[in-house]
Amino acid sequence: MLLLGIFRKKEKEQKKETTQKTLLEELCGGDSELYQALSRTILLNPEMTAREGINSYAEKAQQYEKTGDNVRARVAYQAAGEISLYEGKLAQAQRFFKKAAEVDPNYANRKVLEYYSKKENAERAFGVTKEFYAKTGKRASTNRGSGG
Repeated sequence: MLLLGIFRKKEKEQKKETTQKTLLEELCGGDSELYQALSRTILLNPEMTAREGINSYAEKAQQYEKTGDNVRARVAYQAAGEISLYEGKLAQAQRFFKKAAEVDPNYANRKVLEYYSKKENAERAFGVTKEFYAKTGKRASTNRGSGG
């Protein structure tokens, strides 16, 4: 019986370890829709992606769109939206995410991009994003507010 008790104790400890939340999950506070959107749009290495700049991604997206390459256009618009979110440019982020959803209507995670269309969702996402980057030490060097 003593042996069985030891195994149960180890099993409980293993369950505790697997239920630890990530920083992003903690910051989202149980809001699964917010978590789903941010888990697919937050930049884990923002310096590398932002180096190329929002305008570069926007221009690429427009070129891809003109040639009918809607998947690449969506990816480029999404990257521009992600950088905008990182830099705190909410209106711009909303425009790029909306465009990304429109240009590739068959995208399986389109709902994630459409999440940002509501201003309150975008603001809530920005608040969590800002806190996430602050806690991970990856703040934008130029945070220019909600303009765009």
